Parts: sequence; structure tokens; C-alpha cells
Amino acid sequence: MERALGRGGGALLVGGTGVGKSLLLATALERASDAGRTVLSVGGASWSSGARAKGYGSLGECLDSIEPANRSGSATDRPLVGVDDAHLVDDASGHRLHRLVAAGSISVLAASRKDAHTPAGIDKLWVDRLIDHVDVGPFDRAQLRDVLHARLGGHTDAATLERLWSATHGNALVLRELVDHAVEKKSLRRVDGVWWWEGLTHPPSRRLSELIRLGLRDLSLDEQELVNTLAVAEPLEMDIAAASGLAHAAESLDLRGIVAVRYNGTRVELRLAVPLSRMVVVSRMSDLTAQRLRRQVADAMERRGARLPEDALRVVSLRIEAGLLPEREQLLVAARTAVRRRMHELAERLCLLALRATDPGKPLLHGASVSDFGEGPEAVCRMVAHAVQRSDAPRESLRAALLLGEVLIGKGRHEEAEAVFDTALSAAVDIPQTEYVAAVHARVVNLAWRLRRVKDAGAVLDRAVAAVGQGQAGVLHGSRALIAMMSDRLRDAVDIGEAVLRAGDVQQTVTQGLVPVMVLARSELGDAAGALELLGRYREPSFDWDGEAAALLVALAARCLWHTGNLREAEEALATTRRYDDADRWPALLQTVLAGARLLRLRGEPQRAVAQLRQAVTLDTCHEWPVTRAWTLAQLGGALAESGQHAEALRTLVEARTVQREAVSHPIADDEIAYDRALVLAHTGDYSGAASAALDLADRAEAQGRTPTALAALHLIARVKENASYRFRSRARQFAARCGGATARVMSDHIQALAEADGNALTKVSRQFGEMGALPLAAEAAAQAARAHRAAGQRRKGREAWATCENLLRGGTFALPPWIVNENRGDMAPLTPREREVAALAATGMSNRDIALRLVVSVRTVENHLHRIYHKLGITERQALHRSQGQETPNRAVRLSAG
Repeated sequence: MERALGRGGGALLVGGTGVGKSLLLATALERASDAGRTVLSVGGASWSSGARAKGYGSLGECLDSIEPANRSGSATDRPLVGVDDAHLVDDASGHRLHRLVAAGSISVLAASRKDAHTPAGIDKLWVDRLIDHVDVGPFDRAQLRDVLHARLGGHTDAATLERLWSATHGNALVLRELVDHAVEKKSLRRVDGVWWWEGLTHPPSRRLSELIRLGLRDLSLDEQELVNTLAVAEPLEMDIAAASGLAHAAESLDLRGIVAVRYNGTRVELRLAVPLSRMVVVSRMSDLTAQRLRRQVADAMERRGARLPEDALRVVSLRIEAGLLPEREQLLVAARTAVRRRMHELAERLCLLALRATDPGKPLLHGASVSDFGEGPEAVCRMVAHAVQRSDAPRESLRAALLLGEVLIGKGRHEEAEAVFDTALSAAVDIPQTEYVAAVHARVVNLAWRLRRVKDAGAVLDRAVAAVGQGQAGVLHGSRALIAMMSDRLRDAVDIGEAVLRAGDVQQTVTQGLVPVMVLARSELGDAAGALELLGRYREPSFDWDGEAAALLVALAARCLWHTGNLREAEEALATTRRYDDADRWPALLQTVLAGARLLRLRGEPQRAVAQLRQAVTLDTCHEWPVTRAWTLAQLGGALAESGQHAEALRTLVEARTVQREAVSHPIADDEIAYDRALVLAHTGDYSGAASAALDLADRAEAQGRTPTALAALHLIARVKENASYRFRSRARQFAARCGGATARVMSDHIQALAEADGNALTKVSRQFGEMGALPLAAEAAAQAARAHRAAGQRRKGREAWATCENLLRGGTFALPPWIVNENRGDMAPLTPREREVAALAATGMSNRDIALRLVVSVRTVENHLHRIYHKLGITERQALHRSQGQETPNRAVRLSAG
């Protein structure tokens, strides 16, 4: 806007309700007034300290008062007219405004709603290129993060950012009111120096509710009916709205930005554009109206027939909200769908309803509930025992109890889940064997992984196999292999799986539980080719597998393909599976997101990886071994570092370490976290710290047989630490020989070429990485080749190698890493890992006390660290840390002289 004013004419801001047009306009006018310009405002185009602006009730009155500017003067000498709600201006005044701007007499800043008709004279301003047309939309996730940082003065944790995005969809007005109210009520608060919000646990403030309501004013009866329906039953298919006579209402609300339209295959779905609108609309709706609308939508969906698994869940949920209780079998089917969709609160409610003795189809009564059996986890177990023993349908009650155990695992209530499983499986009630086996598998995984009771898990598994027989144990064979994996006995996991598969005639339920475990174990041991061969055997049968099992197989295939040097094929494999659910609200499997993000980083698209990982950090990982939230955060930190956002990468790394300390983890996840930690340290200049962390990882991974991980760690050391390649080249060759894959071979060759400073060998490594699709590594090796050739006096080859590097940089969205850019800089002492953390947190505006709480050290220790940091960085004040930490550094390729 300021650039537009500098050119003379001005700008027209166009956007939906609540995106911040008026605030932008007022801020621009205030700055112009502070700069000495004559500012005339029309309507609401002013600011709180509006004494510096002369206000007018109409544009005509404003234009009457203007003295024509000297056309020979500069653009900044012209009066500046600010017009809010320009769509309300009359046609005559619009044409008059156009003539004055065209004559160079005035400049104009105006704002208009995108769904409203703007007078022809104002439209003609931007059509004739006299002013700029500026579209103002909601914030994207990155912009929302920047706005929050400016508003709160500190770092906001990744999960909170995603929750605020989900609640507001970037609507500036709603975001501002929500954040202000949350800060006031202390639901958005600083914890160890980081802003944290658990979500909207109470109704929005009265002011926010009224602002949302103002955006829903002037609705026709049909439009109000559709808004009410969406508030209680979104997403709503367009054909249901059309059958109810609300098609025209949907079209008009879409134009006004009140309704968002989403295309899901052949389905057209409607939602309220601002998620918080649902809560506000429902709060002002009659209970009878809400019940009527829910029943209408449920009836319409049943008449049309369930097209997606989620449809049956929505019908059951709508009937319950309308006060009716579906049949037990419908409740259980819906609960299983809710578990797959990770809707654990809803799934728990459905399971508890299935345990209650109420006649289906009748109004929902307040029968036996958990509170009737006391307090605490024991109350749930007593309710389960009561339902199974005294119910008129003990089998259905037992099935509901076992499903409840799975739900409690998903909610992180692992001890309570084990108690429920123990109570339910002790009951002398027969249930289908497949459900019994599935429940035992869930119990065993919970015991072995979350509760770390591996011995107890083995005992439960032995009893279950004895009860059903070896031939009927089904997926429990996969459970045994999984226990071996959880105990970091990778070879045992492979051997157990091979023994089962050799028996022949293995059921599909067994293979889909067993094959992914074996593939992961083999790939971790360095046998990616064997893992891919196993995947090839089951590629055709996997088309009929459960959705999550099939998605897991694809994620593991991508992992193996990278190890064999087929990065592009890995990307194609991931593209064959749907990574998100049918509404794109959560991943079908988080491992597919992590695998996709890793591939994006390897291909040189870290910004896209950051966008994917920001969404993933809010998701629970309770059911998805071996994924942890700390793993997701660490990979986000690595992607941020690779995209040049070093300060945020360090903050995210600190957050990952905190989460890792507080949660159950696994060596595979710990390896992934350790690698990205070393990478972040390297990108932020702590090469010694990065090499030390990577060496620890290599030693640990080698001891447990995870050879590819050990080799990747040595490769990182050789890249970032000068002369380290000579020390580790022999060890790297041994690892590569054990792995046998193309990626391992090229990594080993890279280390060898660096040790010998062999420009020709580095050029070959660059070409091989490029053929794989790993463009950042190819560019890095090319830059190293250019350096080696220059050092050997081969200037022509050096220029050729550097030209290759530049071509790779031009073809991507990545930059050379800092250890290449800064290879000749020895004037600055490196910061230690702890100093890096302190500097990053101080750069966000955190106080010394907050930093001390975050890092669990004394305030005096923080002060000592800062003193050393200032000395090493050559700065004298805290504000300079913001610049020295590379805060939001643009990601551009750095050009070095080719010599």
C-alpha cells in the first residue's frame, strides 16, 4: 500500500468480512498522516487517535473540501482520501473521485467487500491502472505465526498455532478477538516461556460472538435456515441442501464468504467459512430447532444411503444429538469409525452409550453412567463388569467394552485402558474370534509400548495364543514380532515373521499386521532390497488391506526406495495412496506425512515440508507405533533449518526435546530425533556440536544393528566437520557394504571423496545424487568439487563444477547449507549447543527467568551464557540477537565466487 501511494494513485483493498481490510486501511492512513500528508477520511476510515485526520460523512462532502493539488508537485504532496466500505459510495461521487485521481489532484486508499457491487467510477480507477487492486485474504499458517509473534512477543508452540488456525482459518478479526479473550482468561498462557493454548474449552467472548453475528446479518429466511443447518450438521452435501430448496441460499452465502465450498471427488460439501460461527449460531438457536435440523439431515442421509464410512458415523451422531439412541450395533459400528478417524471423545461417548441399557429408538434417557459407579478409573471397570454380567446382551456389551479399551489408548489413558481390557477379557462371554484377537493385539501393544511392560505383554500374548490355538492366532503372530521390534530386537522380529510366512496359507489379517513390521525391521537392518522384495510379494494382496495398513506399507516402501537410491520412485509410491481422510482433516496415517515431508526435504522443497509438518504436530500419535510427537517436531525443526528459519528451528528443537523427555519413545524415533537435532545444530553454525551429536547417534545405531542410520550420521559428520571424513571413511565403507543399497554406496563415496579432496570423485557423487533426485546433496557435492578443483589449481574444472552447482540451485527452492557458504570463515568462535538454545530463546523476547525455567537451569547460568554469546557474536545488546539468529531469513541461494 505504501508503495502504491509512492507511485501516486493509491490502492483499493478488496476482501471478505473480517480479513482486516479496515484495520489495514486505518494503519496506512495513520502512517501517512505521521509522515506529514494531508489525510481526509470518509466513513469509518480512521484510527483511534483520529485527531490527525479530518473526517467526513460522505465522499461527496469530502471532495467538495479539497483544494486541487499542484500537478507539478510530487505524489506525496497530494491530499490522501481514505474511504472505507467503498461499495456504499454513490455512482456520482465514484466518477468524481476517478476524475480527481486521473488529474493527479489526489491519492486514494479505499476498502470494499469482495461480494458487493463497487461503483463504476471506483472500479475504473484500478481498471485504468490509476490505483492498485489489492486482494486481502485470510492469513495463511506462516502469516498467522508471524502475527502471533508480534502480538504476544514470544514463541507459540506448534500445536497451538495449528489449533488457532483450525478455529479461525486465518480470519484476522476473529483471530484478534479470540487471542485477546484467551489471554485475558489465561487459557492462552506462557508455559516455560512458550505460549500454549489447549483449544476453545468454553464459549467465545460476548464481543467475539457479537462480531460473528454481525457478519451473519441481513440473511433471508432460506439463508438463515442453511446457516442453522450447517451449524449443527456440517459438512452438508450440496444435493441435500438442494433437495431442501436451499440451493440459491448456498450460492448467495458462498458469494458473501459465509459458506465455504469444498469438492470431495464427486461430492460438493458446504461448511461455515469461520469455524467459530458454529458455536455462536448454536448458542442462539432453539433446542427444538436444533433437534429438527439434525433429524432432517440424518433422515436425508439415510434415504440417500451411506457413501462413505464417515456417513454412518454422522447419522448416528446426529440422532444422538437429536435426543434418540440408535441400536447397539449401529453405535459400535459408528464407534469403530470414530476410532479410525481419531475422534476419541466421540468414540468414548458411543462406547459408553452402548454399555447402557436403553431401548433403541426411544428418547435418550439418563440411564446408568460412569458416575453411578464411583470416581476414578475403577469406576469405568465397575461399569464394564456390571454391563457384561447383567446386560440382556452380554456379547454386545463385551464388544463395547473392548472397543472402549482401544479408545482409552487413543486418549492417552493407558493404565485405565489396561484395566478395562483386563476386566473385559476376564469375563466368561464368547465374542467373535477376530474381535477377541484384535482386542488382545491392542492390549499387548499398549502394555509393551506405552506402559513398558514387555514381559507382561508377552504373558498376555502367550495365554491368548494358547486359548485360540497356533493355527487360529492370526494377527497375534504379528503382535509377537511387534514386541520384538519394541524391544529393539530387529533380527528376532524378522525371524518370527519369516517363520509364520513360511507356514503357508497365511490369512490376510496376519499378513497386514506382520509384513509392515518385517519391512521396517529389514530396512533398519540395512536390507532395503529384501524389504522391497517382501513388499513386492504382497503388493497385489495389499489392495484389499485395511486403509491404514495399506498406507503404512506405502510409507515403508518410500523409506526403502530412498535407501536403494530411487527417490523419484519413492515419491510416486506415496502419491498412489490417499494421505488424508475423505475430508482432508487428518492424515490416514501420520507416517505417510513424515515420509512425504522427508522426501520433500531430500528433493529440495523444505518449505512444503514445513507446511505439511505444521499441520501434523497437532495430531495424536497414541495408536501409531513408533511415531511420537517429538519425532514430528524434530523433523519440523530440521525442515525449518533447511528453509533458513534458524531461530524457529532451534525453538522447535527445544520443544521436541521437552516432549521427548515427558513421553514414551522408541530407539527408531529417538534416532530420527537425534539426526534432525544434529542437522539443526549444523545449520545454525554449531558444527562441533552437530558432529558430536551425530557421532553419538552413529555409535548407538551401530550397536543395535541399525546400519543405514549409522551411515547417515557419519555422512552428516563428514559434510559439516572439516577433516572428519578422513577419520570415518573406512567405517563408512564397512557400513555401505552391509547395507548394499545405492544410497549407502554414494554416501560412502562422498565421504571418501571429501577425505581425499578429489574433485573428480565429488563431481561424480554430485551427478549420482542428482540422478536419484536428491538435488540439495547434488548441489552441495558440486560446490565441494569446485572447491577441491580450485585447491588443486584446476580452475577450469572448478568453474564447471560451480556452474553445475548454480544450475541445481536455479532449478530448486533450496540454498546451499551454511557449512558450504561459510567454509572460509574462521573469524568467529562457534556457539555451544546450550548457547545456541539460549540465544534462540532470547531472540524471541523471552526473559532470563523464562529461559531458565524452559531449560531447567538457574537465572545466573542464563546470564553467563548470554555474556559469552554477546562476546562470540560481537554484539552488545539483546535486540541484536534477533538478527544474529537469522530470524525469518529469506531462503535464497548464496552465490560464491567460482574462482
